[in-house]
Amino acid sequence: MNKTDHLRKFSILFSLSFSVSQTLEAVLSFRYSGGMGQVEGYYREISLGVKVDVEPSVFFTRVSTLPATSTRQCHLLLDVFNPTEHELTLSARNQQLILHSSECQRMAIQVDKFDFESLPMPSHDAVRQSTVYQQEEERQQVQGGQINSTLDLRWSIPSLRRQGEASVEGVLTQLVLEHLQLAPLQWDVLVNGKACDCDVVADCKVGDAVPLEVKLTNRSKGPVGPFSLTVVPFQDYQNGVQNYELQDAVTFIGSNSFYIDSVNPAGDSTCVGALLFLYTGDFYLNIKFQDDSAGRDLPPAWFCLPSVHVRAQEPIQAAA
Repeated sequence: MNKTDHLRKFSILFSLSFSVSQTLEAVLSFRYSGGMGQVEGYYREISLGVKVDVEPSVFFTRVSTLPATSTRQCHLLLDVFNPTEHELTLSARNQQLILHSSECQRMAIQVDKFDFESLPMPSHDAVRQSTVYQQEEERQQVQGGQINSTLDLRWSIPSLRRQGEASVEGVLTQLVLEHLQLAPLQWDVLVNGKACDCDVVADCKVGDAVPLEVKLTNRSKGPVGPFSLTVVPFQDYQNGVQNYELQDAVTFIGSNSFYIDSVNPAGDSTCVGALLFLYTGDFYLNIKFQDDSAGRDLPPAWFCLPSVHVRAQEPIQAAA
């Protein structure tokens, strides 16, 4: 190039050609200019050959969630694709999935919901200097890192004696992150002293008073309440029919409604009552919720109470 060798500005053009295999080959063509040479229309060109060995891995084409039987857990569904020419094994916690070449399968992993609120946050100075988009991006990266650490996703190709780590960070949507987050309001229901969650069946005896407790723990950043709760027993005949007319089968000792006043952050509140079952059978408790505060719209996910299953059995007859 004549006129000048002092390059202040660069315009770079890329021309790529790829070889589809486990080795990536490309030719990079650079055109650059600067200073007086750029004004006069002079430039230099250079081509560089690049060869990159690509480590075999897996692709997550989609990530979704499904509710679990526990309000504190959910199922994470991973759609996994094996792009290699070899059989590949993907492991996550105590599960394994074997994928043939070019095969796509779904892996379902039951995980505890994540308390994202407890993750370290950037300093106030960093927050002031970043945009809302940058803050959201950093928050999602931190959350994705915690999820990856929990899943411990690893792939291996036995025929090549190769293995490595896999990540779902790039395919985690905002909706999936919301489903994976532990709700700030945690509800615990105990029947006869037994916590009702994860398909637990609480046993009791016909004619005995059965203690019922509903506990609210507030993990949010502000006070919540007041709330009203109404307990409605029913029977499910497992054929699409539910019977709520149980006045002659179940009675409440006291009221079937509870009232929760304001609950401060990191605080809790417990309501106590009792039921009396007059006949044997399997019963369920539908706990209806009502927000008594005005002008507030909290997410429905904050009010997910566990299902309550009670089995009333005949009392043990005393020996004669």
